[in-house]
Amino acid sequence: MNAESTDIFSNALTHPDTGPLLIERSDGHTSTTDLGWWLHQYEARPPGDLAALDWAGPGTAEDIGCCTGRHLAYLAARGINAHGIDTCEAAIIRARQAGNRADVADAHTYTPPQPVNSVIALGGGPGIAGTLAAVPDFLRHLASWLTPGGQLIVSSVDWTATADQHRTWVDQATSEGRYPGDVRLRLRHDGQTGDWFDWVWLDPDTLEKTAEKAGLHVAQVRRFGPAWYAATLRRSTP
Repeated sequence: MNAESTDIFSNALTHPDTGPLLIERSDGHTSTTDLGWWLHQYEARPPGDLAALDWAGPGTAEDIGCCTGRHLAYLAARGINAHGIDTCEAAIIRARQAGNRADVADAHTYTPPQPVNSVIALGGGPGIAGTLAAVPDFLRHLASWLTPGGQLIVSSVDWTATADQHRTWVDQATSEGRYPGDVRLRLRHDGQTGDWFDWVWLDPDTLEKTAEKAGLHVAQVRRFGPAWYAATLRRSTP
């Protein structure tokens, strides 16, 4: 996300009663982001890909886009030494207030002080790369944080599973030679509208192909409903 989008996200976290956080695609399709679980609201449903954290083994973990630190608390409860980063200062403040280790940082430029056993990028984390073309370098950068035998734990949306619901978008992208998972988004909240930013949703086959370009392979895949899925990526053997 760009700086303006981060400010809007921050406002949504600090003033959740002033309206929902909306994510608008460049063709006008709009979805609502539920921040209730991240804000510890009673009976709020956790994100579907939360169970992917069970793949994190003992040792250390780095959570990118850690938001208010709920992943970190989940990992800490299992004895994993976890640290998180996020570009949203308001989210990091909440994470620290809850007793988690977290810092404001950008995953594109950050490197942990020591290699970790697991790098976690849930909530569509590979989308931070921005475009399909940028994904291999981004995954390669995240993999450079790993100890030997370490793993990336990522999730994304399999846009092919819901292509019929977005047929106009998919057909137009395909006719123009564009990958349909490459999207332009902006955030809206409480009368504010952010600038457009690039994001990418990776179907499982494309994730596997881009991982190979980064010297990685898909080791495990688990689906959460029709579209969301998670995967573990490990370094490929020479």
